[in-house]
Amino acid sequence: MKYVLYIILAVIVLGFGITSTANATATLPASPQYVALGDSVAAGAGLPLLAGASAEDSLCGRSSAAYSQQVASSLGTDVTLLACSGAKVDEGIYGPQTRKGSVLTAQLDQAFSTGKPDVITVTIGANDARWIEFMTKCYITTCGTRFDDAAAKVLRADLRVELAAMLYKLKSLSGTDTPPKVLISGYYTPLASTECLGANRITPTELSWIKTQTANLNQAIRSVTPYASYATYVPVDFTGHELCSADPWVQAITATAPLHPTVDGQAAMAQAFTNSIASMTPTTTKTSQYMHYQRMGTW
Repeated sequence: MKYVLYIILAVIVLGFGITSTANATATLPASPQYVALGDSVAAGAGLPLLAGASAEDSLCGRSSAAYSQQVASSLGTDVTLLACSGAKVDEGIYGPQTRKGSVLTAQLDQAFSTGKPDVITVTIGANDARWIEFMTKCYITTCGTRFDDAAAKVLRADLRVELAAMLYKLKSLSGTDTPPKVLISGYYTPLASTECLGANRITPTELSWIKTQTANLNQAIRSVTPYASYATYVPVDFTGHELCSADPWVQAITATAPLHPTVDGQAAMAQAFTNSIASMTPTTTKTSQYMHYQRMGTW
């Protein structure tokens, strides 16, 4: 099975040329067109809705406190926030998403509906990796079994292929133009301890497993970005501000959107994106050798 995935990924990466570096380092205009894609983390789930929220905004949980609002401010522009709770790469980003009975147009199609954006931020992959299902299992029963390890590994492999497909579609939608600058974030570790969760809710062994799986998810996301010269991975770090810490940036288990970023958490993610944008410099090359995946050791 893993060799089939290698071949699929090679076709996407090499056959469609998403690694081309031509014009990939053009500077941003003074007031760039900015679009934010992703899942509930990018939408700002659990926080106040956008002013004048549409029916779709409410359905997706799009918030005025989402990190994209602050990123837009740093860019001196406005943002089109298309992220939606429950989104996956294939069911939300490059394919339509069904949300509470409503069928939503793919976020990428919406992003390019009025022209090519200059900057796109993306937070996606947790739903593809069934992250919340694993967390729920840890909280209610027991997680970290060999079956869980195997299932998580397969899901990460599929996520890599889906992310490559997303980048291909994004380049395809750009036509002959230079693709937008695309910044794809990782995820934060939500827990450093379990004191605030109640007795025996999550054991130290399960907590260690959660941290490992979060790191593996981030590595899966990061591993795809070198194959597209216009894509950059943005790490997110909530160290010292996890749930159960003195100053958590994560919503409580009893909150509307448990384990999602608080307003401060969204601000921290915004800072990670703006730091990445500020540090962008022209690059000379990016690898196009898909065999790098075989060396990752996480398929």
